[in-house]
Amino acid sequence: MKAPAFDAVLDFPLGADRRELRAEAVFLGGRAAARITDYAMPGRKSAPFVRVWTAGPAEVRWADPFEVRGDGGALLGRGRCLYPGAPGPDEMKASKRKAVLSRLALGEKDMVLVMAELGGLKGLKGEDLAFFCRLSRSRIEELAGALEAEDAVRILQFAPLRLVSQAALDFLRERIVAFVAQYHKKHPGQRGAPLEKLEARFDAPRTVLTLALRFLAKDGRAVEEGGIVRLPDFRIPLSAADEEALAALEAMVLNGELGSATPDELRARLGLTQGKLQTLLDALAERKRIVEGFDGFILHSAWLDGIVAKLRASGKRELTVADFKALTGLSRKYSIPLLELLDSMGVTRRKGSVRDIL
Repeated sequence: MKAPAFDAVLDFPLGADRRELRAEAVFLGGRAAARITDYAMPGRKSAPFVRVWTAGPAEVRWADPFEVRGDGGALLGRGRCLYPGAPGPDEMKASKRKAVLSRLALGEKDMVLVMAELGGLKGLKGEDLAFFCRLSRSRIEELAGALEAEDAVRILQFAPLRLVSQAALDFLRERIVAFVAQYHKKHPGQRGAPLEKLEARFDAPRTVLTLALRFLAKDGRAVEEGGIVRLPDFRIPLSAADEEALAALEAMVLNGELGSATPDELRARLGLTQGKLQTLLDALAERKRIVEGFDGFILHSAWLDGIVAKLRASGKRELTVADFKALTGLSRKYSIPLLELLDSMGVTRRKGSVRDIL
């Protein structure tokens, strides 16, 4: 990559009283006047970490060697680029810069891991590494695989390569648990935090957020159902009166017209506010007593299980809308959204004008 400045390590000290050196830097593909400043980091006197500014952008990448020549072309020593395009001196704390440069000086695998960690929740793309270093694509993929085997990174995709550090994932997992716990306190009448709110809060790609939630679910620390994230032991608190209304609501859904009802119908019959109805519906969903379908229809889970059982016991491999209406007794108004729900559940799969029964 072409960079006006980069961080490097030298194999010689600038001098006891010298923090800056003006010299000529000779690279693989050319040479340029350079100003070299010692970061003066403790323990780095004989092999200092430095900032190199060149007269014009230099084509330099990680691990590229260069020579430092003084007046008359005399060789003063050699250096190695560690961080092309590194943040400026005021843009990164000295302690962090020392840690980053020390690890970048170790080798290829450490370089890939450091860059993944610097990518945070956004992760690291293979194309970014291609600009940063001269390693081949196959070598980068090999290093990424080795790091994943060590549980240091997680590969999100191979073509094109994209990975995220395990440290970033661990950080995100703790933040998710804390956020959801706080969400339960602020919104006790809701099942949990919508996935969209977590995306907005942490500015994390959906793939990274999904991976973190998968780890949390595996560890029994969070549950994601239908785009809602909750803690495993959370239950919507209900009063005795609410429990009575909940029982009536469940019975109404189960025995309602054609086995389903819209929220407006339920609210009118039970005399509930919109907020209270939503709390009770969330409680029923949390207890796995209802399933919310498309177009706002609420289906009782037992009734839906019966429909699925009928389909699988019919002996058919394919199903038309007319077949479904005859099997369930539902009108087309209810059949279409219910079939779409069954598609999303993986019970059926649309294929033109028919559906496969899976």
